Amino acid sequence: MVDVPAYIITQMERFCAWQERCPFDVHRKLNSYHLSEEQEESVIKYLKENQFLDEDRYVESFVRSKVKAAWGKQKIVAALRAKQIPSALIDRYCAEISVDDYTEKLRQSIEKWQRSHPNVENARAKLVRHLLGKGYGMEEVMKELAVSS
Repeated sequence: MVDVPAYIITQMERFCAWQERCPFDVHRKLNSYHLSEEQEESVIKYLKENQFLDEDRYVESFVRSKVKAAWGKQKIVAALRAKQIPSALIDRYCAEISVDDYTEKLRQSIEKWQRSHPNVENARAKLVRHLLGKGYGMEEVMKELAVSS
């Protein structure tokens, strides 16, 4: 391992143990320590070898939590791509999303919006825009609105 101060290693272990992280998050955090690229890579390698950092675990946790928070697949994929996660991992874990759970979250989002916007002009168009903003696809939204109408 390249010469990296022990306190930085300890800080990064705590950072990764607190919640799942991806290499992009760790790189961003390490930038505040003004380390060389070689030192940063050494720290990341150490964290991976000691199970503090695992992209598979991160993506699985991220996808699960965002589906639970009623994010659509498009928004989840965009967020993971922004964190430079490999497409193969994104595709694998997005494919594992339970269709029933995903559809139920979409239904709940529709019902919640309709309850909180009872007499809105152009309600359907506004609801569609709201759901698209949450990352749901147009086909999914239109299909679910047809079912719930």
